[in-house]
Amino acid sequence: MNLLRILTITLFLLIMAGQSALCADNFRIKDITIDSSDRLILIKGQGNYKNGLQTLEVPAMNSTGSVRFISNITPFTISSPPRYVIDIPNATLEGTNRTYKIHNSTLLQSIQLAQFSVNPHIVRVVFTANKNTDLAKFKTYTNGTDIIVKYAPNIIDNSIQYKFYTPNGDSGSGSGLQNTSATVTYNNNGETKEIIPRFQTKYYLSQISQNSDGLILRGLGSIAQQRAEYSPDNTQMSLILDNTSMLSKLDNKTYRIPSSQNGIKATLTLNKINSRKVKLTVNSDNVRDYRFVISPDGQSLFISHRNFIINTLFSDNPATVSSYKAQTTSAGYKLIEMNFNKSVTYDVFELNDNFYLDVNNLGDYNLALFEQMLKTTDIKVQALKISSDKTRFIIPAKDLNFAYANVESNSKSIKLVFKDKPKTAPITPQDGIVIATNTQDKKEEIKVSNENINVIYVPKEEVEKIEKPKKQKEKPTISSMKKVVIDPGHGGADSGAIGGGIYEKDLNLDVAKMVQEKLMKKNIYVYMTRSKDETLTLEDRVNYSNEINPDIFVSIHTNSTVKEDSYGVETHYFKDNSYKLAQVVHGNFASEKNLRKWETIDRGVIKSRFYVINHTEAPAILIEIGFISNLDERTKLIKKGRKEDIADSIVEGILEYLDK
Repeated sequence: MNLLRILTITLFLLIMAGQSALCADNFRIKDITIDSSDRLILIKGQGNYKNGLQTLEVPAMNSTGSVRFISNITPFTISSPPRYVIDIPNATLEGTNRTYKIHNSTLLQSIQLAQFSVNPHIVRVVFTANKNTDLAKFKTYTNGTDIIVKYAPNIIDNSIQYKFYTPNGDSGSGSGLQNTSATVTYNNNGETKEIIPRFQTKYYLSQISQNSDGLILRGLGSIAQQRAEYSPDNTQMSLILDNTSMLSKLDNKTYRIPSSQNGIKATLTLNKINSRKVKLTVNSDNVRDYRFVISPDGQSLFISHRNFIINTLFSDNPATVSSYKAQTTSAGYKLIEMNFNKSVTYDVFELNDNFYLDVNNLGDYNLALFEQMLKTTDIKVQALKISSDKTRFIIPAKDLNFAYANVESNSKSIKLVFKDKPKTAPITPQDGIVIATNTQDKKEEIKVSNENINVIYVPKEEVEKIEKPKKQKEKPTISSMKKVVIDPGHGGADSGAIGGGIYEKDLNLDVAKMVQEKLMKKNIYVYMTRSKDETLTLEDRVNYSNEINPDIFVSIHTNSTVKEDSYGVETHYFKDNSYKLAQVVHGNFASEKNLRKWETIDRGVIKSRFYVINHTEAPAILIEIGFISNLDERTKLIKKGRKEDIADSIVEGILEYLDK
């Protein structure tokens, strides 16, 4: 019997060792990411700690019980000092054990990340909290790879700003910022470095529930919804939740959208597009009847038929408007901002050249303040009460290019941003709107629905006789929908080349910001891979660009070599679809006029296998603006006038390429 027990335990230990080694290869802990809003921590993994797991049971020595193989994350707390601990099974920590000292947090003191054991492989994460922190508020969520620890009961903070609705996605790089940061110390050599807060996604979708008349999507963070797209027959609608990750078990699932009304049937399907995008697809006889209502805390989305929304009392003490503000920015953006005395719940949708904002717990929209605001803007915004606790704002948007609705300050403020666009051919009205011209020379739009029939009068536009202009040479107008990603090379811990105490990363960022500002004035959407001194991997930059899907990608660098007499400017490309871009931009950048003015030389357009221009999907180039290793050229490059000249020439080349 003893021999059998020894053999059994030996076999068990061999299986454990072999399986532990196998599983450790499946899942690796890379690092943790600090969310500067002092709410969340992301433990970044690679692989899946659940892969290949089995539950093994064998007799335990001197016991009638059994030994079970660890198969999930184990959290527990320690009271003195207050600590929240999680053990991650089948995990190997990349690099050495480390300690993160948290700065400016009201709840945390430090986080320790360590390889707790190797047989089995367990990574332990210890959160040391402040004395008055409630450890019961700590919650752990995971999709099998990324692990999120929420250590505050609320996510939304009054100082945080969120974008909710946008045609091109929320390009922000993290959840709302406060001031929490960290310093990490590595145990093997005592090396210390600062951590720049950056959360990987703004929203983590973790739960779906049903009530009698809809679906509720719940999660952590802040929801960013892109514009909905509809099939021609209006039986399918799809929209993207941008900057969103999702619990893996929700992927590819279809849910019925409940309704207490007879004959109304609809479904919702969820699909993960990539690590930062989730697609919601609604199928119904008429999907335009469905609304997506955002909760006051920005973390939940209620999907239901409009009849239920319009007839449901959201609050017996609805909010009121405390102020309106309308303005036009120097770049031509038109803003309307509404401030409320309490948090609001709302939905937005577009129909028949109109943009609609329904505030579902707003009783008094303050007519006097509203009419005063109308005197300061040429946007024909209308407001009307659609029930005792709901107000609808309607904006004829056919002459506007809708940019986004931004929800600020704990949902007590909604900001709408529009952009003028050139007039196009008349658009045929869609279902639900009847357009007619009455005898009073007014355009009458009648919204036909089961809610109410709302008649909106908008002065009829005068048709002016326009004489054919004389031909004259003028700069082409670039479409405001063009998108450009600007990539300032290096940054943060990666200084790039250094010459005479000057860091390449700083020169690159200075020129990139000038390019950004100049392009925005030309109505180009500009996305910066970094807008401050932060560390980004090459993969980060490529993934960022590919998710935005821009028209072009431009990386800005400063050259360096051991030969201190080398100088001049270069433009690099790699893929065939980038050659024309390189030619056009370099032709402006390295023009004879610039070369003479800058007293430099043209080193040409060069095919090079740089990572960022090789792996980006859009046409991509890398510009070397000069040599930081050359004393004479470096002295000129640090001057504002030279940077402005470089930025102007790059912008001219980009505009010429986009026009062609």
